[in-house]
Order: sequence, then structure tokens, then C-alpha cells
Amino acid sequence: MLRANDFWDKEKGAPLLRRNAEFLPKGEPLPAELADRVAAWPGLCGADAEVDPPLEPSAPDEAADRIFLRDAERTFADEGHRQRMIGLLGRVWPLTKDYHQGLGYIASLLLLLFDEETAFRMLLRIGRDDKYSPGYWHAAPDAYVRDAMVYARLAEEREPEVAALLQQACLVPEAYASKWLIGLCVHVLPFRALFDYVEAFLEHGHAFFFRFSLGVFGRNKEKLLAFKPTDVNLILEVLRLDQCQYGDELEAESGWFSSLVAEAKEVDLEAEQLQALRAEEAERLAEKQRRIREREAQMAAEESDDEIVFSDEEDD
Repeated sequence: MLRANDFWDKEKGAPLLRRNAEFLPKGEPLPAELADRVAAWPGLCGADAEVDPPLEPSAPDEAADRIFLRDAERTFADEGHRQRMIGLLGRVWPLTKDYHQGLGYIASLLLLLFDEETAFRMLLRIGRDDKYSPGYWHAAPDAYVRDAMVYARLAEEREPEVAALLQQACLVPEAYASKWLIGLCVHVLPFRALFDYVEAFLEHGHAFFFRFSLGVFGRNKEKLLAFKPTDVNLILEVLRLDQCQYGDELEAESGWFSSLVAEAKEVDLEAEQLQALRAEEAERLAEKQRRIREREAQMAAEESDDEIVFSDEEDD
């Protein structure tokens, strides 16, 4: 999309570009160094080859089409660009036959930089390969919940004071980490840092999610510990890196966001520990869901018993 001469005229004020912070030059080609970096992204995730196996075509249902349209309207200003986003989401639909808004975030960013076919191949790699985040793009993504539970375990180990504060505030990672993980920090980081983040994810896979999450804790530890457990909204604003707490000027003045991503790359995290924690939390989640299903079945049975009409209660 960026290659079109009229792109910036059509997308003036588009929500997707609100955190561009003058990183992508308006009305000009990408600087050569940046263009070379971005051109390497498909190769980082193996998307520089044909999709294998190909997806079996499956048209989205009406509910999905409505959601695609709403998300496209919340992303682009131009109708033609919205339709391209909707078309790409429709092509990816057969992967899960489900949808999470985070997929729309990633798809829109890739469409800025790549043709639809390349963006499609990249999304399939991210959504299929164990290195990345398969299972994240469901409306209720168990894979994400598992990884949020892993992140909580790591936080308790690495930053016990912050973890204790969040526990007292009844805040679980599922409540604030989805834009980091499922949405790849689109709408969270200014574009300069966002491009670093996406590149690190494509290179290192899901392990980078956990390094970044721990980096956010470490960077904001002092600020977080100044809050009381009742300051839930303020705590969430800090954890989500909301713009009201962390404006784009921080990047311009000190490279605050870019240094956060750079520091995250250096967080020590053993692959063996991470995989062991993922396996343990997957078992815990499965057991929790089993108990919930049993309780729901029990409640349904009790409700059915309450509705039984005995023969001596029937009207003559």
C-alpha cells in the first residue's frame, strides 16, 4: 500500500498510522536501509516460499464478515484499502475458522509493506508454525491463555514484588498482555520500536514474547510498585503501555520504546525452561477446563431436575 502515490492522501488520520510518529516518510519511498530490513522479513519466518500445505478454501460466515468489516473500518480510512484487508482476512479464515482482532492488527501492518500474497504467506507461518503463535487467533484462544499463565509463572520468579502487587489487584496477564502477544504490539509501540519488535518476533519466535513481557515488568517496576492494589486502572495503563502514560515523544526524546525492545532481546530465558512451563500450564489449563465442563453439566442436570413435573402435580 505504501508504494501508491496517493496512499497518504487517502489514509490521512487512519487509526493504523496514529503511532507512526514520522517513522514512515509521507509521500516518499522507504529509506533504503529500512526497505532492505523489511524485505528480509518474509525470509525470517520462511514465508519466502510457497505455502505448503495450501489452505482448503472456506468462506467466512456472516458473523465473521461483519467483524472483518468493522475492524477494517477501525483501521483504514480508504474503502479500497478496507476491502483489501477484508479480502486478506477472508483468505486466512480457513486456518482457524475463527477470528481474533489481533489477527486484523497484524494483517493491516503487513499490507502496508507487502503485496497480499506475501502478507498471506507470512500470516500462515505465524499462525501455523510452532515457533510462532499457532492457536492465538481464536475468539477464545487457549494457546494465548496458556502462555499468559506461563508469563505469570515467570513474573513470580523474576519480579516477585510486582507479581504480588498484581495478585492483590486481581489482575491476570490475560487482562493486559493480548496486544503485546496476539496483536504484536500494533497500536502499542511507536512505529520505530514496532518494527524492531516485529523483526525480533519473526527471528526468535514466541520466546521473544516472554522476554519482552519480562522487560516491561523490569522497566516499569519502580512505577508499578508506587501504586496501591486499588489503583487498578493506573496499573493497567502502565502494563499496556497506554499512550496516556507513554507518549510518542518519549521515543523522539530518548528512544524509550526502542531501548525497551533492545533490552528485551537480552533477557535471559532458557528454551528448555520455557517449553517445560508451557507443557505444565497446558495441563493445568486443560484440567481447569475439564472441571468447568463438569460443573456446567452438573448445573444443567440440576436445572433439568427442577423442571420435572410429577404425575400427581398434573392437572386433571
